[in-house]
Amino acid sequence: MKSREILLDTADVLESTLERIDRLKALSERERERVRKKIETASRNFRELAERISKENDELAEFFYKKAKEFKTMSTDKAIEREGKKKYLKLADRLLLYSRSAEYDFIPEKMKELKRVYRKYLFGMTAFFVLTGFYLNQFLAITALILAIPIILSMLSLQRRGYTGLLLAYSAIPIPVIVGAMALSYSLRALQSPETIREIAEHLGKSTSFAQGYLVFLLLLSAVELYLIIDAAIGLYRHRHAFL
Repeated sequence: MKSREILLDTADVLESTLERIDRLKALSERERERVRKKIETASRNFRELAERISKENDELAEFFYKKAKEFKTMSTDKAIEREGKKKYLKLADRLLLYSRSAEYDFIPEKMKELKRVYRKYLFGMTAFFVLTGFYLNQFLAITALILAIPIILSMLSLQRRGYTGLLLAYSAIPIPVIVGAMALSYSLRALQSPETIREIAEHLGKSTSFAQGYLVFLLLLSAVELYLIIDAAIGLYRHRHAFL
């Protein structure tokens, strides 16, 4: 595989840069150590990936190789003074990120796993919006409307593997989890109280049987919403390196 060879070359270039990093005077000892660890990890990641790839992506592999060459060229005191220390450190960070996320571009199974997590997040948030509508709580309905924009933006960004989407998802997840837990607890307690069932029936203007059916639906919907969102949150954390 050509991609495999390019990834191995990328790892070789990064490894050959380590000696240059040790000689840099433009960086402090602490900065040199941090950069060295990042490049060592990136090199190891690319080398390990080269042995596992099952999909060709020569264009992306070439991109990684060019970035590795660029980093090696910049690994001199003169280049750092000319380009700026901030740019050099940022490139080291990017190479580490590329090495971690690359498996999702070269191993289709990893992308399938990520898509399953994305679908759970999508269906979980959809269940959240439905739940707020059925929970008969005006405050929660308003909260759902406020969260609608960041949730939609997170979905769009996650689909493109954007790191902003991951941050938006984690900022939005707590409230749906709290709402799901509240609805689950409420429906369980209400189903055990004939008086509460009668009150709900009167409020809805329906029979007690309808009120019981409503509570059962609320119970199931909140349980499904909780499962999907919590599982998606765990999955997004496991696949956090997929996002750039």
